[in-house]
Amino acid sequence: MNTASLKYIIKTILLILVISFLADKIIFIALNKISDKVYLGQRIGKINHYLEIKDDLNLIIFGSSRANHNINPVILSKNSFNMGVDGTKIAYSAALIKLLPVQKEQVILLNIDTFNAFSADYNGSDIDGLSVKYNRNKALKLEIDNLNQNNLIQNFYWSLSYNGLVIDLLKNYFMDDIYDYKSYFGYDPIYVSENQREIFKSIINEEKSQDCQNNFTLNKIYDTKLREIKNFCKNNNKKLIIFTSPIFNDKCKDDNIQFSQIMKNEELIYYDFTDFFKNNNSLAYWKDEIHLSNKGAEIFTEKIKKILDEN
Repeated sequence: MNTASLKYIIKTILLILVISFLADKIIFIALNKISDKVYLGQRIGKINHYLEIKDDLNLIIFGSSRANHNINPVILSKNSFNMGVDGTKIAYSAALIKLLPVQKEQVILLNIDTFNAFSADYNGSDIDGLSVKYNRNKALKLEIDNLNQNNLIQNFYWSLSYNGLVIDLLKNYFMDDIYDYKSYFGYDPIYVSENQREIFKSIINEEKSQDCQNNFTLNKIYDTKLREIKNFCKNNNKKLIIFTSPIFNDKCKDDNIQFSQIMKNEELIYYDFTDFFKNNNSLAYWKDEIHLSNKGAEIFTEKIKKILDEN
């Protein structure tokens, strides 16, 4: 290959990079304009909603689907929000908690499941759910980078933040015209049909063995994030209450005991509600073995309210 050909190839590559870079920024700006008007859906809408109201809230619930579907925040406080998001764990919650205003008195309810806390496989990948804000929010960008969950190409092509989200984004954008997000408090109750209840009944009637954990070393990310949340709350006038939501039939208790001891050693307020329905375990209270129906959630929320009132 002669020198002229090599120069031509280099110039072509550079031109492609420049054009793609500029096109990416135009697409990114356009998607941002659409995204900022969306308040529907967990991946974008709920985050936008939270970022808009977080500074004024008195009480916020964080965690996975076992927070999202299990606690009605309105029963606890008229100025509250359930920021539980399906499939997320502590990295996602910690990042959002640290966005709360400094020195404002707020109550934080954080669901942590013991079987996740002791998992050696957890790597914080759930924080990818916040990647849509990667190039828009410095604090969230830092959280994602610190967990090595960043996409290096995303630093150059910003619109990759919307990878896999564009169709849902556009759908929710047009549906937002008929959606009053101000009447939504983040809680998504599960209404169980009779057919679904019969399916669940047949599942639990099948005798199943359960493999219990035997390693009770707290996952390094859980350990780090718990300390970060603890310090943030301590320094910024937040009342932190950690809890574990009910489970239909928890046959493994050692993890609960070990996690409770860790919380005690860290001087953190912790409530283990795993066996909350043990003495009154109606099928009407459950959607499946780890998620409550709307009926179960109302009863469970009343218990949380009683605890808050006592404190």
